Amino acid sequence: MLSDNFPGNMIFKNPLTECTAIVLLPKKIKIFGFKKGKYMAFIHLHNHSQYSMLDGACRIDKMVEKAKKYGMNAVAVTDHGNMFGTVDFCNRAKDAGIKPIVGMEAYIVNRDLDHPDSKKDTRHHLILLVMNDEGYHNLMKLSSYSYKDGFYYKPRISKSLLKKYSGGLICLSACIQGEIPRLLLSDRKQEAKEAVEWFKNTFPDNYYLEIMDHGFPDEAKARKMLIELARETDTPLVATNDCHYLNKEDAEAHDILLCIQTGKSVSDPSRMRFDSRELYFKTEEEMRKLFSDVPDALDNTQLIADKVNFELNYSEFLLPKIDIPSEFKDMGEYLRTLCYKNVPAKYGNLTDKIKERIDFELDVIHRMGYDGYFLVVKDFIDAARDRDIPVGPGRGSAAGSIVAFLLDITRLDPLKYGLLFERFLDLKRVGMPDIDIDFCAEGRAKVIDYVIQKYGRESVTQIITFGTLGPKSVIKDVCRTLDIPPSESNNITKLMPSGPTVTLESALEDSKEFRNLMNGSELYKTVLKHSLVLEGLVRQTGIHAAGVVIGPGDLSDYVPLAAQQKEGQQAVLVQYEGKWLDDLKLLKMDFLGLKTLTVIKRTLQLLKKSQGIDIDIDNVDLTDKKSYELLSAGQTDGIFQFESGGMKKYLKELKPNMFDDLIAMVALYRPGPMQFINTYIKRKHGVEEIKYAHELTRDALEETYGVTVYQEQVMLIAKKMAGFSSAEAGALRKAISKKKKALMDEMGEKFINGAVKNGVDRVICTNIWEDWQEFANYAFNKSHAACYAYVAFQTAYLKAHFPVEFMAAILSLENDPQKIPYFMEECKNMGIEIVPPNVNLSEKEFTVENGKILFGMRGIKNVGSVAIPAIIKEREANGKFTELVEFTKRLDSMIVNKAVIESLISSGAMDDLKGNRAQKYALVQSAIEYSSGLAGEKKKGQLLLFDMLSDNGEDSGAGEDMFQPQLPDIPEWGLKKMLEMEKDILGFYMSGHPLMNHKMILNCFCNYDTEKFAEKVKTPGKIKIAGIVTSVTRKTGRNGKPFAFVALEDLYSKFEVSLFSQDYEKYYHLMREGIEVLVIGKKGKNFNGDESVLKIMPQEIIPFESLRKTAKGDVYITLDGKKVNKELGQNIKNMSLSAPGNFKVHFLVKTENFKTIQIHPADCNVFPGTNAFSFLQDCMIGNPTVKAKEYAN
Repeated sequence: MLSDNFPGNMIFKNPLTECTAIVLLPKKIKIFGFKKGKYMAFIHLHNHSQYSMLDGACRIDKMVEKAKKYGMNAVAVTDHGNMFGTVDFCNRAKDAGIKPIVGMEAYIVNRDLDHPDSKKDTRHHLILLVMNDEGYHNLMKLSSYSYKDGFYYKPRISKSLLKKYSGGLICLSACIQGEIPRLLLSDRKQEAKEAVEWFKNTFPDNYYLEIMDHGFPDEAKARKMLIELARETDTPLVATNDCHYLNKEDAEAHDILLCIQTGKSVSDPSRMRFDSRELYFKTEEEMRKLFSDVPDALDNTQLIADKVNFELNYSEFLLPKIDIPSEFKDMGEYLRTLCYKNVPAKYGNLTDKIKERIDFELDVIHRMGYDGYFLVVKDFIDAARDRDIPVGPGRGSAAGSIVAFLLDITRLDPLKYGLLFERFLDLKRVGMPDIDIDFCAEGRAKVIDYVIQKYGRESVTQIITFGTLGPKSVIKDVCRTLDIPPSESNNITKLMPSGPTVTLESALEDSKEFRNLMNGSELYKTVLKHSLVLEGLVRQTGIHAAGVVIGPGDLSDYVPLAAQQKEGQQAVLVQYEGKWLDDLKLLKMDFLGLKTLTVIKRTLQLLKKSQGIDIDIDNVDLTDKKSYELLSAGQTDGIFQFESGGMKKYLKELKPNMFDDLIAMVALYRPGPMQFINTYIKRKHGVEEIKYAHELTRDALEETYGVTVYQEQVMLIAKKMAGFSSAEAGALRKAISKKKKALMDEMGEKFINGAVKNGVDRVICTNIWEDWQEFANYAFNKSHAACYAYVAFQTAYLKAHFPVEFMAAILSLENDPQKIPYFMEECKNMGIEIVPPNVNLSEKEFTVENGKILFGMRGIKNVGSVAIPAIIKEREANGKFTELVEFTKRLDSMIVNKAVIESLISSGAMDDLKGNRAQKYALVQSAIEYSSGLAGEKKKGQLLLFDMLSDNGEDSGAGEDMFQPQLPDIPEWGLKKMLEMEKDILGFYMSGHPLMNHKMILNCFCNYDTEKFAEKVKTPGKIKIAGIVTSVTRKTGRNGKPFAFVALEDLYSKFEVSLFSQDYEKYYHLMREGIEVLVIGKKGKNFNGDESVLKIMPQEIIPFESLRKTAKGDVYITLDGKKVNKELGQNIKNMSLSAPGNFKVHFLVKTENFKTIQIHPADCNVFPGTNAFSFLQDCMIGNPTVKAKEYAN
């Protein structure tokens, strides 16, 4: 019989099993009312999804499917120390029709987190489950604190914190890593009882002792003790399975996952592992067998699930607090006033068309509750501009809004360029609008700082991202754990296709070679089997490059927060991925840093400094002829969006002469629509007839010569041809772009019927619809294309009119050292002189002086951001440097160290200082040691010896000079070494080119060069060209065979040699960076459409070293008889020794009476080069004449 004296009696009814249970609290649970001997259902309450990083292998979607398959009406996710998967889990469970139980396996310590010994505390596990809204709020708080205040190897909470935020939570004692099992296993039963009482008091009626059975010895021991403790303390039991993977057969894959986590291999006997294959998602029957002695512990899982009454639901937009002037009744009225106030500045007169568009947009914005959103965006964009931080003209579909244009959020007139508001916003949208903003890369952080100051640090966070085990990386990881060498795993992954959508399944389907390889051995089958289980699991967290969340208050009241170290500081992050924040109705902004805006700003600064000119770049003339001439010539290195070789080719053919052409090219130059570029060009120039599928499409397609380029064109045609409303046209656009077949079928029928009703032939409108379905593969947003075309034009304008300043800005802001030579080459092509680096002249960045670019010290390898300011500061304070030892005496060797000085010497930046490069380089170590010792002695006041040695007892420095190291008496480096050092430090040759030494021999053997190619000189059938190898890129084809692309450069520019098949086998081993070769072959194809680079398919490649040994010929040198002296014989000998070869030297000596004496030394043979002939430069007349006879490979 039940007593009525238990005020805590609770009655639960399970609708699935028709079981009624009465729970007596605080006495232990008893079960009554089973029908036909049935048990209550079992619910899994302890599960680790992919967000228990490199530990959990239960994918949320698959786990929810399995729970439903097993007939469970609820399931929990309890990841280690985080709530990362909560939104995904709740959505999938809701879709599956089962109850999601949100939880977390927390790490808890006894002491307060700010206690000095907190980090020494033992970390225990504890399961926390959300029961209601209060519990969700408290779990978010606990998880947030664990990262922000408690992180020490793991995110930790304290007992005091748990007590404060315990409401609405159900607590389970966790696995044998929990506090209670650990105390019991340590024979500390009394302490275990006291701990139980603490938890029961903290979670009245909601604390359970958790028992498990995975076959671990300690677990079996703990289970008996926990059952006994439950009875002694009147605490209910709950049985769980610590699920780390879904299927029993996944145990091996999970073992490998732990090896990936710990960096161990499976063969390592000391590695962390679970000696059990039972940590999988079991059926209720399996669990009943394991816990037949305590069935109520299983039944309590359903009782706990029935207690849970929580649904993740955010009904209102969570905007930050927005202050508006008191005279306005609401944000909508204020927004309307701001828009109309700016009409005169933007349009002059308010026409009916403008008013209609403004009112339409404001109505939609207000009905959707987005007035505040626009005010927030306007505020921080205004703040950026007030702080002289460049802001892009727009990005994405927001440029289609006249409201955004009037608020100065965007800078392109949507009416002028036919940009649609419906592409940006319609009444069917669920989440916040999406206005992404480009800021100057250097100013982005300042804008975020402003937002933090405006709304409060606790209201602004960044967004987490998750790095996963991708298809290639998981193969490599699994191979490593199985002791398969990296070279072997690399060979496997080289057979896999690349791309963001590639999976192992698709790779197996698309690559026959990969499929055959993985099925070719038992070992590889094992690799594949485990990789398929682990693919896509979360490896690590990261920080979204641009995403920022702005909340109405402390964000931990709305979402759980995490923390991560970034550049030595703690970055606070929302634990949920950006894609889920729309569901939560939080304001998420993408603050993007666009380097091009920084380039524009730097160009304008240099222009002001060098020429005193101010340019209003935001109102640049979009009809400027000179800019279009530059674009039409394909001179687009450094031009935003238009830099690639293929784009240059099409621009030369298109010859753009209006802004609409640039918008179209931004949209068309992508893999899908690229096929229509030629049609667009031919129709523009009248070579091909402009055709329209129907006259009703003319208005929409006229600007693109009948070619459908933009999504907006589809929307306009749907409205005009089929009578679609703006909302319907927007829905059509979404259906096409997202390729939703069911929705597309529905929309297709509606479009065709509407068009037919409007008098369009069914065949025509059906054909249009079929074209649109293909259009899904390349549809582009015109608003975005227009904004980026505008930025592209701004850069083209600056390059066309102010090339020196523009290229200096480009060079200053280029972070990739490999690209500096590329832009140096462009400067050379443009006729811009670059003054070499100089410690007495150079600034940190590239600057402009007298129409020349002065090389910036940041472009010198090893000379970092600390050394450069120190050099400049000392130079400005105490004058220019004159010699190396003086330089080291004036600068701190801890800042300007040996590596810095050697790089400065090698680059030529210290050529102003006394001595040649070789002398200074040899003196560096001695100079530093001397100056460091001198500085130390001066600091101690111990220069008594120097003082005594001085003439007058004053600190004249004479004593110092006696011990000062001197430049060694050694010759300058040869040109080859000097150039090699420059190339290593600068990335290019500053003082010349290695091939200059061989210019005479090149004239003999070469018939082509990159200068002739650039000038469109007809390519010979058999090209003979010399070059120096700059890089070699080796790849593997789908057939498993290697091939390579070899980049070379001659005296003028770059060219490329392709090595396939036999050519690869024959020549790849010769291709090393820095090697000089003669290439004989024919012009190859430009597979990427880049016609600006010469490509050669080789027939023969001869290294210069081989040429030196095999090439034969004659050299004729004319000497001035008056300057010939007794040293001539030794100089001729030196010439022969310095450049041995098979070219016989003939001397023609001109005497006073104009008779020429011919001398043919029997043993004087050379390989022609300017270095060799330098021995005779004092008496040589003109340049030697070289005639080649033959060469062999």
